[in-house]
Amino acid sequence: MEQREFFIPLASDAALRVRYAKDRGRILRFTVQLEAYIEDAWTPITRYDNAHQFVHRDDLKPDGTQIKTPPMAFANQEDALNFASQDLKTNHRFYIERYQQWIKK
Repeated sequence: MEQREFFIPLASDAALRVRYAKDRGRILRFTVQLEAYIEDAWTPITRYDNAHQFVHRDDLKPDGTQIKTPPMAFANQEDALNFASQDLKTNHRFYIERYQQWIKK
């Protein structure tokens, strides 16, 4: 089984952390997490994963709570991993700004 972890820089203050386990060319487990440099620390903002045997998104709040999406359907885990990466690349500013608004509340 192949396992990898790497970062994709998005801006000077944001990056994606991508982790996956692959066997025989197929993704078995994955996590794609948006992290931002806020208040002198790298902070997890939003994450997609299939840790509970289904694909979902967790929006992480500053107080430690999470907003979990319902299970998401994909043809396979590769499609889910690609969707997660593309969503976070495209919408990272939205997710970071929303997190910063939660800090102010």
